[in-house]
Amino acid sequence: MKNIELKDLFGGNCYHICTNGQETPTIIMDREDYMVATNYIALAAWKTGIDILVYIIMSNHIHILVVCNDRSLATKYIRLFKRLYSTHLLHKYNMSDALRGIEDSISLIDNVSYFRNCVAYILRNALCAKICRRVEDYPWCSYQCYFNNKFKEDAKEISTLGECEKRMLLKTRMDLSGCTYRISTDGIIEAKSFIRADIVEKAFLNSGRFFLSSLGTCNDAKMEYEMTCKPLVRVNDKELIEVIESMTSRKFRGKKISELTHSEKCSIIKNIYFNNKTTIPQLSRILGLPKNLVTYILAQ
Repeated sequence: MKNIELKDLFGGNCYHICTNGQETPTIIMDREDYMVATNYIALAAWKTGIDILVYIIMSNHIHILVVCNDRSLATKYIRLFKRLYSTHLLHKYNMSDALRGIEDSISLIDNVSYFRNCVAYILRNALCAKICRRVEDYPWCSYQCYFNNKFKEDAKEISTLGECEKRMLLKTRMDLSGCTYRISTDGIIEAKSFIRADIVEKAFLNSGRFFLSSLGTCNDAKMEYEMTCKPLVRVNDKELIEVIESMTSRKFRGKKISELTHSEKCSIIKNIYFNNKTTIPQLSRILGLPKNLVTYILAQ
């Protein structure tokens, strides 16, 4: 099998977006919530112009692989999704600011091998959580998009719907004129209409057998460790500064790194380290804190 260059595969940067589910209550309670979350994953992509490669929706977190020009666009995407879904939670459950405290990680994927493992890990999430017996049995993910040419016969382009019908089915007043995504009569945007399955299939050398084999041999425990603890794909300083200042703008009322107090810097170290592919020396350098202090805080 021939190797594939990353630049030939993506045509941009690939990022793994994951919301933190460890300290998050259940925010997706029933079938309607899963449908709405699926639709907002698609609509946020259409609005920001990014490509979605893989996704899975769990009851308390989501994983999404996206392709875009830079991290700031990936950040814009996940913020839009959270804003849309927060509105749904407010209207349905009177849950205000339900997603405000939920942090998300955005990690750059820098090689095809790691990309394949990441695809497998994401699609196996429900299986590992013992929600289903087979990956293909879980409906709230993009698994059925790959190596599958079937489309829903009852689906039609969103742009062909009337405004009232759009608002009723999609629960948004977003301007969707020109949107070519397809929606079925049950109100779910068809994943195959917004997932870039061609990129994923190319990453697996256009081999369905290789794809299935990779899903079956994924070491979930190892991937969990690599994505939460081991900085295999380190972000550069510029990207990490963007991540930190995105967090501090919400947490500390718009403060930049240079404006943070010593205690404020210390309070965000664990969140940054465990949700991004960084290192202790890099954190120490950017936050202006001694390495031994960063190490001590992470050990607590």
